[in-house]
Amino acid sequence: MKNSPPPFLAKKRYHDLDALRAFAMLLGIGLHGFMSFVPFPLPVWPAQDVNQHDGYLFALHAIHGFRLQLFFLVSGFFTAMMFRQRGLGSLIKHRAKRILLPLVIFTILLSPTIIGIGIYGSALNATRGGNATLWAAAKSGDVEAINRHLAKGADVSQPDAAGLTPLSWAALLGQAEAAAALIDGGANVLATNDDGTTALHCAAFMGESAVASLLVENGADVNAASNNGDTPLSVTETDDGTTRLIAGLLQIPVQEKKIVTGRSEIAQLLKATGALPLEAVAEEPMAWLYPLVPGFKPIVDQLPGWAQATAIVLVINWLLAIIPIFQHLWFLYYLVLLVAGFAVVTWVARKLNWKPVPAWIIASPLRLLWLVPLTFVPQFFMVTDFGPDTAASVIPWPPTLAYYAVFFGFGVLCYGQEAFEKNIGRRWPVCLLLAVPALLLALHWYELRGSLFVTSESNELSSLLHNNLLCSLFTVLYSWLMIFGFIGLFRQFFSEGNRRIRYISDSSYWLYVMHLPPIMMLQIWVSNWPLPSVVKLLGICAVSTAALLIIYEYAVRYTWVGTMLNGKKTRCTPNSLG
Repeated sequence: MKNSPPPFLAKKRYHDLDALRAFAMLLGIGLHGFMSFVPFPLPVWPAQDVNQHDGYLFALHAIHGFRLQLFFLVSGFFTAMMFRQRGLGSLIKHRAKRILLPLVIFTILLSPTIIGIGIYGSALNATRGGNATLWAAAKSGDVEAINRHLAKGADVSQPDAAGLTPLSWAALLGQAEAAAALIDGGANVLATNDDGTTALHCAAFMGESAVASLLVENGADVNAASNNGDTPLSVTETDDGTTRLIAGLLQIPVQEKKIVTGRSEIAQLLKATGALPLEAVAEEPMAWLYPLVPGFKPIVDQLPGWAQATAIVLVINWLLAIIPIFQHLWFLYYLVLLVAGFAVVTWVARKLNWKPVPAWIIASPLRLLWLVPLTFVPQFFMVTDFGPDTAASVIPWPPTLAYYAVFFGFGVLCYGQEAFEKNIGRRWPVCLLLAVPALLLALHWYELRGSLFVTSESNELSSLLHNNLLCSLFTVLYSWLMIFGFIGLFRQFFSEGNRRIRYISDSSYWLYVMHLPPIMMLQIWVSNWPLPSVVKLLGICAVSTAALLIIYEYAVRYTWVGTMLNGKKTRCTPNSLG
């Protein structure tokens, strides 16, 4: 059974929203292009360019703060449109072909490729590393570069963005000569990283016995305790799963046999030099969790008993939810879930004969009074980074799913509302203008907040909650202002059909699905080139996009792959043009 659209929508084609959806996907190419140039707190990206700058981090936050929210809203709109025009059964079949099938096929094809590129990039970073900074030189074992940095007055014991000193990096990667050069240059073997660990903890964790012996010989404290209460000796007992997780976060290749043998040697060395067994932490049933989430234990200690258990369950779920099964295609997985939810809600609405949503809920400027609170709540619980979390696991992260469900649902409500055509985005310049201070205020409170597990100024729970509250509020306000601003902008300039714009819109799906491997490989390839970062960034995005467009035109557009992504296309012939 079909639900016919209102008369004013009968033959309407939304060229602007179609282009807007493509714009949201293409922004992802730029966003991922930034990743190697961003000085993240942890090296979460396989390519770490020698020319990193905080300006790219601002651009990344600006895009990440509204891009996928806009995509899900427009997707909700088109989902409602197809339902009203074709019926529920046709909608489900269409979305299965265009979303579920590409998700399965490209996940199987791309996930191993992306993981392989990640392992390759991590291994290359560990061996090549570059020498642009003292930390990079310590990672690569470049003694000459270390001495040059020391001669220029580099702080030999300063933690980097990951919270690790140069000596700790040398210890993690087994760079004994680099560690000796750092110690000779004044590195304090007792210096701690941001989590309270020392270089000896790092050497013990990765089983680097040569570096551990060097540190002990130079006065390292064999009983030094980290913020979580771990000692170098207790670190040697870390299980394989935890080892691989932490090493993966730090992008350090894991050689299991070497680590096991090295840890055994280090444990004997530590015991022979006065290391005491760790008992207090071992008695705690959740002690294994603390090394995985730095700074979590002090937060837990401030909570009442019932809240501690809840926090631990949430963190365990979060850890499970960060295993990247779908990689960058997770948005398709969430779209499948949201369409399924739409189908269920629609069926219930029919059975219960629910009345249509009043137009003022959509059109009135007061809509922010209910949209902001609805998105604020899940945003408040997404405190691991700025903006919404990404969740590439097969286990949906509830706050993330609920967050995007609001944007998707609002898009659903907008279809069929004449008020949407007239009022949404009407004052787009004002929305985009107001979005700027909203973003700046959100980033201000984000810097004060730090993260749930590592606060920048204090580990006090009350301070963290206060800062996160304000950060979340301005973050969701920025998202909605940017969305309404871009809806109005595209409505004004892209409402009319355009062959070139249509081609870009059609190809955008393919471009986004396939862009990550070439982007990552190019980033790894040029990471040590002595070129300005903006030149490398533009080159990476241009080359990868051009290559994928050529493949799309000649090997995808008119094949079953193109049909799966965008529907069947027919080649134009000279006769057909005449």
